[in-house]
This record gives sequence, C-alpha cells and structure tokens, in this order.
Amino acid sequence: MEFDEPGRRPGGPRRAPVNRQAGRRPAPRRTSGRTAAAPRRGAGPDSARPESGRFEGGRPQPGTARNPQGKGGPKPPRTSKAPKPPKNVKAPKGPKSAMGPKGSGTGRRPAGAPVPGPRAPHAPHVPGGPGPDGRRPRAGRPAFGGLAALGPKAYFAAAGALAAVVLLGFGALAVAGGADGAEARGAALPPVGTAAETGLSPTSYSSSPSSEAYAGIKTRKADAEPLTIEEAFPEDARTLAVPEAEVELKLAAEKLDGDCAAAVWGASVAADLRRGGCSQAARGLYADGDGGYAMAVAVFNLASAADADRFVTTLGDVRGGGFVRPLPAEGSLAEFGTGFGMARGLAQGHFAVVSWAARLDGSGDAADETLLSMLIEGGKAPAVLARAAASSD
Repeated sequence: MEFDEPGRRPGGPRRAPVNRQAGRRPAPRRTSGRTAAAPRRGAGPDSARPESGRFEGGRPQPGTARNPQGKGGPKPPRTSKAPKPPKNVKAPKGPKSAMGPKGSGTGRRPAGAPVPGPRAPHAPHVPGGPGPDGRRPRAGRPAFGGLAALGPKAYFAAAGALAAVVLLGFGALAVAGGADGAEARGAALPPVGTAAETGLSPTSYSSSPSSEAYAGIKTRKADAEPLTIEEAFPEDARTLAVPEAEVELKLAAEKLDGDCAAAVWGASVAADLRRGGCSQAARGLYADGDGGYAMAVAVFNLASAADADRFVTTLGDVRGGGFVRPLPAEGSLAEFGTGFGMARGLAQGHFAVVSWAARLDGSGDAADETLLSMLIEGGKAPAVLARAAASSD
C-alpha cells in the first residue's frame, strides 16, 4: 500500500480526486437589509477574506489574509494606532463657567446664557446714587462711599470735625448742666477733703426744698460774698429763745470751715458736697442753762439752690451712713446725739441749713413739742435770712 498519495489514509480506500482549481464557494449568509457581498459592520478593508485564501489540501495558499506564523506569503500591513496621552499630566484650565443655582451640583453655564464680554470701565460713585449693582441705598442710610470719595486728607478732616462737635456737645452738657454748672458756681470747685468714716445720726429727720422767698440768692454767682463767723452767728443771735417750751439756748461753741468735709461724716455725704461745690461750712452748738436740752446748727455754702435741695435730701437717704458732725464739747454736752434726737434740713437759696435738737438725758420721741419748737428756731439762720432780704430790695 502506498502512502505517498495525497488525501489517502492508511488502510483506507482512496479518496476521489478533488478539483483543486474550482473549489466550492460558501453560500452567502442571510442578512436583514444587507447584501451578501457587503462586509459586516466594524470590519475594515483588511478583514475581508479573499476567495483565493481557501485552504486546499490542508495547506495555506499564497495570498491568504491570515498568516499567524508568517509562512506562506507576505504579512498584511500593520494598522497604526493613535498615541495615548501621557499619564499624570493635567490639561490647561479654561475660563470658568458661570455657576448654576446653589445646590444644583453643576458649574456649567445654562444653555442659551449669554457669554460675558469684557467689563465696562468702572464709573465714579455718586453719593446717593445707584451702586455698582444698579440699586440705590436704602432710605435713611447714607452711602458709605461718600466720605471715602473725598480722599484721605478730606476724610480725616471731616472725622476730626465730627469728633470735635461731639466733644463740644459733651462739654456743654457738663458745663451747663442746669444749676449745677460752673456758671452757677461762679468759680472753680473748692477742694473737699476726706470725711470721717463713722459718726452719730439723729433718730428722725425731715427736709424741705428751697422756695421763691430765696430766689434772689438762688446761685452763689448772684451771692458771691463768702460767709464770716460773725455773720453766721451774730451777737444778737447768740441766744435763742423757745417761747412755746420756755427754753432759752445759748451758743456754747462755733466754727467756720473752708473744707466742708470736716463738718460731716460718711463718704457719700462728702461726695455730694463735692458735687455741689460746697465752699464753706459754719457750725454752732447751743445748750440751755439747766443742761436739759441742746441743739446743733450747720450752714453749708453751696453753688446753687439745686445743690442745696439735693444735699438736704441726701442726708435723709443715707442716714445711718453719714450726717452732719456736731462740734465737740465737754461736760454734759459731750453726750449730745447719743440718745433720741430730731433733725431737719432746709434748702434756702444756695445755702443748706441743718438743725439737730435733743435732750441731753437721751429721752424724748417724735411727738416731743419742745424739740419740734427748737428745730423751727434753729432753721432761722441769721446770715441767710439777711442776704435773702437784701436781694429782694
């Protein structure tokens, strides 16, 4: 058996010879809407298989399109691919697009939005006119660009002028604050020292403001003459008679102080005298011959009737924390103020007159007629009454 015949298997019959020149062509595929000769989608010119590329006798023929081993014919031309962009290289940023509405999650310009062109030159700001957004400032609120548009020098000059006006306003309030101003005092405030921290106070106290009877001496500027000890306690006033009680009081001690703090105790009382421009304090101590009654009298020279009104009111407000200090004395008068006592403060023009009556044995009450009569007589300060009468002539 010969094995050199092509197409023959060992031990089998011979095959019929095959016409190698005219092979059978495969039937065209059935396609929908395509012709059999049209190539499939996505196939390039190299993908079409030529008819001569059939395998005949199990061997590839020359001109075949597929040649994986590189045998039997030339290789098909290699299709070049587009180069890939290098990695980790950022593309240049373009102009930012207008952002969409807040929360939309996109920064793209809405479709149909106009592309912004170059900005128009900035127009100078006109005070009170529309701003850059085309809107005018709200009514009642000045445009903040007004002062800034004046330039640095003009801006600071305007600010300095405004500060000067404010300071002048506060100064006018401080200087011309009613009757408490420097005009009412007529001079610089006198010094008021530090008052004693502790002292005695009366059991009861009442006060009265100034009246029109003292309008002529309403301010110290109108009544500028300072008090003297002889004027405060003249010879004919060294004895005080209390007819209702058949008590006669005689002057036992007298003193005139230029520092009003020496005549009081308590920091709040001294502070009020300092505020009221107190310049003098005249004090006297009276007692009867039997040693049963005593009375202390004090006259304060303040700047105005308003200061006098406030001072006599303060004595009642802080009673127990400050009051007038009676003059020190010996014997039975040394006990003055330790028992029951009644006091009264009267504002008479720019003067404040305070009288304090008590029994030296410490007895008495608010219905004690003798003590009430003594307070009335103590309020008739000779120097103040004389000046009020002289101003009304």
